[in-house]
Amino acid sequence: MVKSDASAAKTAGPRLQIIFPDGGTDVFFLRKSKITIGRVEGNDVVLPDPRISRFHAEIEKSERGFIIKDLGSHNQVRVNGQKIKSVLLKEQDEIRIGPAKLVFLTAQPDDSSRGREAVIEKDDDLGQWKLQTIQIKAEDCSRLSLESVIIPPRSRPSPPGKRPAAEQATLSERIPESVSSLERTNKMLFVLYEISRQLTAIPDHNELFRKVMDLVFKVIDADYGFLILVDPESDEEFFPIVVKFREEGLRQEGQPKASRTLIKKVIKDRVALLTSDALTDSRFVATDSLIHQKIRSSMCVPLWKDDRIIGVIQLNSTRLDNQFRPDDLELLKSIGCQMSMVLEQVNLNEKIKEEERLRVWLSRYHSPQIIEALLEAKHEASPVFMEAKDQEATILFADIIGFTRLSEAMTPREVNQFLNEYFSLMTDIVFAHNGTLDKYIGDGVMAVFGAPMEREDDAERAVRAALSMRQNLKLLVKNLSEKRRFKVRIGINTGHVVSGNIGSPKRLDYTVIGDTVNIASRLEALAEPNQILIGEETYRRVAGKFKLKEIGPRLLRGRSTKVMVYEVLDA
Repeated sequence: MVKSDASAAKTAGPRLQIIFPDGGTDVFFLRKSKITIGRVEGNDVVLPDPRISRFHAEIEKSERGFIIKDLGSHNQVRVNGQKIKSVLLKEQDEIRIGPAKLVFLTAQPDDSSRGREAVIEKDDDLGQWKLQTIQIKAEDCSRLSLESVIIPPRSRPSPPGKRPAAEQATLSERIPESVSSLERTNKMLFVLYEISRQLTAIPDHNELFRKVMDLVFKVIDADYGFLILVDPESDEEFFPIVVKFREEGLRQEGQPKASRTLIKKVIKDRVALLTSDALTDSRFVATDSLIHQKIRSSMCVPLWKDDRIIGVIQLNSTRLDNQFRPDDLELLKSIGCQMSMVLEQVNLNEKIKEEERLRVWLSRYHSPQIIEALLEAKHEASPVFMEAKDQEATILFADIIGFTRLSEAMTPREVNQFLNEYFSLMTDIVFAHNGTLDKYIGDGVMAVFGAPMEREDDAERAVRAALSMRQNLKLLVKNLSEKRRFKVRIGINTGHVVSGNIGSPKRLDYTVIGDTVNIASRLEALAEPNQILIGEETYRRVAGKFKLKEIGPRLLRGRSTKVMVYEVLDA
């Protein structure tokens, strides 16, 4: 979510063009002397993603210009691919914050940028334009068939018995048309193959856009062209991503402009447009932009995302002997449709990669079943994922008794191997009972049942996990030497906690905090070897399901009042 100034969209100024992983874009104008970027409300630019810190970065205006600073984020800030702490931003610098990409733009771009917004011409009077249109629907692109793309309508065979007289023409009359059709087929097959090939070769959207425009110019003889994206919040704001020239010499003759009027008509009427004989038609006399740019012919086709137009490709020709034909428009329309399908696949690939990264991150804490439920909930509700919240949960602490004595008899490597084996066993048991691994504390384990997702049997699953731990550890130590055998103590408590990503901007971890957690830890410290102690609320929820013994009220360390304590004997 970006807190944009609605009026700012109508004027130029220093700004951030934000490109999200799903291909969506937004613009934030730098109207304040200092803005912050982060994951939570309170930032000027809010990017709700678990890989982005709560307050990730800030941009501050100085005498030298705008400076971006990393606020100690966990995943850092990259500018043009380099990790930074603080750097002065330049025109078109690419900023990476988590999965989001931000491009820094200014009111007066330098010569190398050639004025991105200046390439959009002011509105022309379409009443003076000689237009041909092709109506397009979003589903036309999804139903795109190879035959419809590469074979012009006039070249397709008619059904038996309905052949027009033209098909009875002599062989010599049909040869030019056959050659033209073959040439068109070869062009389209080449473009379809090359664009599809870029799916795995080019993951970056902007680079893919530039490659597509290179391919367009290989099969359509244009003098210059534009690939322009539309602001998803306003059909009136356009962002030129690629400006392409047939020859470098044409670039030196002056900055060409795309027709805003053609773009708006393509978006509003959902059509592909073709103009031809622009200057030779008397109706174009009053159109200054055409005269100034010497445009003889122009084409404009939409780019789709689902049923929404997200951009256009516009081509212009300034040569009198090179005016676009309806076949060229069909070809460009087909390329636009193919491009739309490629973008959908790129977006899908990015979402899959993002979900896989999120899945790996979640697997540090949660069982596979909880991960699936969390991801499903994320897709349905789109919350600020894993944000801190109040809830009820059951907390389990398990600790090795006399670990210091054990470690004295082992080398550091043996201690490492010992703990890895122990923690692997304990973690597998927690996950098997759909618990959440909160953390390892020295030689201890802290697990949570009920966070981030509450269930009615959280306390019961926590007790069953504790019993499984005790049983499996007995089997584990049987294979150890007498000096390395050990026992554990376990404490369990149920109550209100605060759960979520908690920490500082430099480091965030998923955890739970609250008095319930403290009591569980104190119960574990009170337990005897291989004893499982539970608090009163846990007892209330599991009574009748396990063999329990009342220990009685106990004064726990750090508390002024006694807590009722129970022991779990068996299932």
